[in-house]
Amino acid sequence: MKQFGKIIQIQGREVTISLDEPLNAEYLTLLADGDDNYVNVNPLDNRGITAKQNNLSHVLIRDISKSFNQSLHETKKDLKEIYLDYDEDGFSHRIATREEATRWIEFLIEFVIENGVELPKRYDYLLEYDKFFYYSCKYRSCCICGKPNAQIHHITAVGNRHRNQVDHREFPFASLCWVHHNVAHNLGQEVFLSRYKVLPVYLDKEVLIKIGITSNAQLMRFDEKYETEDLFTKATEEKREGG
Repeated sequence: MKQFGKIIQIQGREVTISLDEPLNAEYLTLLADGDDNYVNVNPLDNRGITAKQNNLSHVLIRDISKSFNQSLHETKKDLKEIYLDYDEDGFSHRIATREEATRWIEFLIEFVIENGVELPKRYDYLLEYDKFFYYSCKYRSCCICGKPNAQIHHITAVGNRHRNQVDHREFPFASLCWVHHNVAHNLGQEVFLSRYKVLPVYLDKEVLIKIGITSNAQLMRFDEKYETEDLFTKATEEKREGG
């Protein structure tokens, strides 16, 4: 049950909202199931899609249509149907907000990389989205030339530490083919990142396991360690305050 409304007043954590239609009190009671009623407030973005976003979206759709040998109309229709699995409200260039356009473009970026869609060039606008570098790692595509089966490059050197003793969630990565991986080592990190406009990204548990950087068991050991360290720190602080 979605309701549209307008924020009338904000006082700290208390927000007064005027809804377009009254709420059904009986239905709210049913939802609460003997507990309090909770809501998920999602402020709407009144800013419309930018010219850069609109251009990038249509360029990516065009490249996808060429890759699949489809007409632009067919491709756009198919993509919007697939996107309904991500957002039940769908997407429209005509009425999209800036926030909605960002989610749509990130969907297109993943589609392009996952399906190996060849881009005629490395679009500058594309590099403004960290999801481009994230999905490049997830699907092992070189973030510079797009070649598949790329290597995952540690931007911050792990050093002499054993890889199994490192929590890779704490390190930024970039996905590079063997050629650009060698270039990165030869140029040095700062020069390489600046010259090739690479944005290092931190990877979550799902991706790190998927690409074989670490295992679930290793991450669980780190999580247990962190919990133990937190408890130890808390107990030590309490002891000092009591003493």
